[in-house]
Amino acid sequence: MSIMSDNMKFQLKKVAIIGSLSLALFFGSFYLVNFIDIHPAPKNASLIKSAQTPINNDLELKKRAGNSSFGLATYEGWAKINNLSGKDVYDADPDGDGLPNYLEYIYGTDPNNADSDGDGFSDSSEIANGYDPASKDESKVTVTIKIDKIGVDAPMVWSKTDNDVNMLSDLENGLSHFVKTAAPGQMGNMIISGHSSNYIWAKGNYNHIFKDLNNLEVGDIISIRIVQKNGRIIDYQYKINDKFITAPNDEKIFANTPNPSLTLSTCWPLGTNLRRVIVKAELVK
Repeated sequence: MSIMSDNMKFQLKKVAIIGSLSLALFFGSFYLVNFIDIHPAPKNASLIKSAQTPINNDLELKKRAGNSSFGLATYEGWAKINNLSGKDVYDADPDGDGLPNYLEYIYGTDPNNADSDGDGFSDSSEIANGYDPASKDESKVTVTIKIDKIGVDAPMVWSKTDNDVNMLSDLENGLSHFVKTAAPGQMGNMIISGHSSNYIWAKGNYNHIFKDLNNLEVGDIISIRIVQKNGRIIDYQYKINDKFITAPNDEKIFANTPNPSLTLSTCWPLGTNLRRVIVKAELVK
């Protein structure tokens, strides 16, 4: 009887140990996929914003604007009404808000008033943080990212912090725009991330939105649409010029650029958070 009791105790201890190891493995993998280093902070975050390069011709202006509805003749009329002239009529910033004239035109703001909607924030700071510079309330612009080749059509969420828990919450609602990186169509590196895999019980409809990101190739197009409160639509297209797999903290992910650029990031391999698939793209007309 005592032998049976000892065996039973041994078996119970064995089951308990195996159960504990299984739970540890489960929670360890859950932590790995969901909480470790989702968006490592860029070491060069202070360099995200870069100086404008001069526009020397109309083709460069169109490329910079990235908008198919952009019309030079209409722009010239708009410039005349707003008393804008000179060789720097596109890149000049008469109101000193950090927003060049051509972007004032694109967003429908006043090139002679740093705060077009009178809400106490400059036009450029509103655009950089996802707010509508032409709206008198605190409306945010709606941004949608579309990649036809891999079936991506999702909203972009303007993350306010690089805190892991908050960023996971942002990813429940779409693709996350990394805080302090460039806004769509503007100078610098815009960094956007999305889940490649996640647990089926996790919240949100975008748990696998970037599962096919590694299928993209150089030359493929990424479309970004901005819609303002007044219905104004701004379309940008980015063409992929590089793709690679790397460590989460690779500085190449966060490198600043002299022109408008886009970086897409997701975890790799699927089901892990060990590395990143990185897609780099540049703004095109």
